[in-house]
Amino acid sequence: MKGLRNLKVRTKLIGGFLIVAAIAAIIGVVGMRSMQEINHLTQRMYEEEFIGLRHASEADRQIIAAGRALRSTLLTSTADAYRSEYFSIDNHFMSARLALEDLGKTAMSERGKKRVSDAQEALEAYIKVARDVVSDDPSVSLGRLDTIERVFTEMRPMGDEAESLIKRIVYDQQDDAKAATRQIQTIFQQTLLVMVVLTAIGVLIAIALGLLITRGFTRQLGGEPNDVARIAGSIAKGNLNNSIKVPKRAQGSIMHAMHLMQESLRKVVGAVRTSSDHIATGTTQIAAGNTDLSQRTEEQAANLTETAAAMEELASTVKSNAEVAQQAAHMATSASKSATQGGDVVQNVVTTMQEINTSSRQIVDIISVIDSIAFQTNILALNAAVEAARAGEQGRGFAVVASEVRGLAQKSASAAKDIKNLIDNSVKKVDAGSQLVDEAGTAMQDIVNQVQRVTDLINEISAATTEQTSGINQINDAILQLSDVTQQNAALVQQSAAASDSLKAQANRLVEVVNLFDIGQEYIDVQAREIARDTEHGSRQPASSAAAQLPSGTKKKNLSAERSHHDERHGETNNTSDSPDTRKEKKSGQKQEHETHRSSPELRRPHLGSTDSGQNRNKPQTPKEDDWEEF
Repeated sequence: MKGLRNLKVRTKLIGGFLIVAAIAAIIGVVGMRSMQEINHLTQRMYEEEFIGLRHASEADRQIIAAGRALRSTLLTSTADAYRSEYFSIDNHFMSARLALEDLGKTAMSERGKKRVSDAQEALEAYIKVARDVVSDDPSVSLGRLDTIERVFTEMRPMGDEAESLIKRIVYDQQDDAKAATRQIQTIFQQTLLVMVVLTAIGVLIAIALGLLITRGFTRQLGGEPNDVARIAGSIAKGNLNNSIKVPKRAQGSIMHAMHLMQESLRKVVGAVRTSSDHIATGTTQIAAGNTDLSQRTEEQAANLTETAAAMEELASTVKSNAEVAQQAAHMATSASKSATQGGDVVQNVVTTMQEINTSSRQIVDIISVIDSIAFQTNILALNAAVEAARAGEQGRGFAVVASEVRGLAQKSASAAKDIKNLIDNSVKKVDAGSQLVDEAGTAMQDIVNQVQRVTDLINEISAATTEQTSGINQINDAILQLSDVTQQNAALVQQSAAASDSLKAQANRLVEVVNLFDIGQEYIDVQAREIARDTEHGSRQPASSAAAQLPSGTKKKNLSAERSHHDERHGETNNTSDSPDTRKEKKSGQKQEHETHRSSPELRRPHLGSTDSGQNRNKPQTPKEDDWEEF
């Protein structure tokens, strides 16, 4: 039921008519199907039963006629009459055969086909006996008593048998026709009962659907359509004081929605009527305030013009300082490069002296080896002299040679000792020279570091001067922008005064239009008290809340931050005892801080339509979509 209630009117009507049409279609299909079945049974009864009965009757009639003609043939007295009757016998037998053949074609059941076959066999036997008894020659059969006796003794039983078989077929055909008739009557009665039941069900369903759809329409409207139209017309004319009675079961109906709409319109119109008076009073105060604001804005514009001129002069001076600082930075950079090159040369000299010292030490080692060899040679010469003395006369020549070798070894040792002394003195002098060169390299490195510090300080001074120039340019641009904004504000104040006059006229017009609605005095009093309460609450808000959002506060904050940033850089410049890495870290931190100040929001033109929360409370609240739900 809930789903049916949420359907559209068009869907309900179409659904109801489709259900009724479906019931009518079901009744028609059942009736047509029953009529088709009855037609089939009737056609079958006609083709199988009535036509078969006609063929069976024709065969029986022809057999009887053949028997009569056979008896007449035996009773004739002339040959011509005999021949005439004989030929009629053949015609009757031929007609009986054809009738039985047609009867066999109409027989559909096995029993009927067997009965027809038996009748055909009995007929053929009867015809065979007849032609055997009665000859086509009158002289053979005419007037003979034996022939007459055979006719009554042999032919008559066979004829009776054929007739009885055909009559049995006729009786069967009649029984089948009666059964088909009873079946047709049964189908008719069943069809009639089904159609009556379906018709009754369709009528009940149609009545139920009509009641449900009508009930749904009534609940959706919430009353009679005339009452809905009358109340809607009254609201359209401005009468919002109608008495609308809505049943409890029709809470979501059109009448209930119109009741809610009327209540909402009464509150809205009452609020608008009360607020329009406050708007008229507020526009007068706004016009007076705009006049004072225009005068103060003109004075502020003149002051900003003088400030802009002073800032231009300051910007020119700072720009000159920046150019001088840049030239000093270039000269310091050149000096730093020269000191660096000198330090590299001294470092090369230190390296060369160290290599010489290393080579001298290697020479000392070599001479020590030579001295050791001379000492060993002397010892070997002494041993050789001792061995020669032991040998006597035979070793005298060897002793002379050993003596000479010993003398040469002593001379080599003495020379090696002298060379060693000279090399030791040279090594000591090279060590002293290396020490002096190391001290010179250290001094040169200190000079390079000092030059680098001076270069860094000059670069920082140049960067600070550039930043000051950029900041002063921004301040100058901001002052020019403030000047433009102030002049525009003066023009806007004049426009605002004209707009306030126009707004006052529109407020009066709004009062006249709203007075067309009849909402009752109680709603007007309630809305007046609510608006007065909101106005009193809004007037208690601090007046300085809006001033905190002005762009000038942001400007002062940015200027103070840049000034403190410059002071910190100046203090770091004086601290020359810090290491280069420390100063680089401080410098990178200062650049990041400077970029942060540079990326801060610039001075922007204030939006004239923005107000603080206190001003919003002084204005009458405009109803929103959510307010309609609360009504």
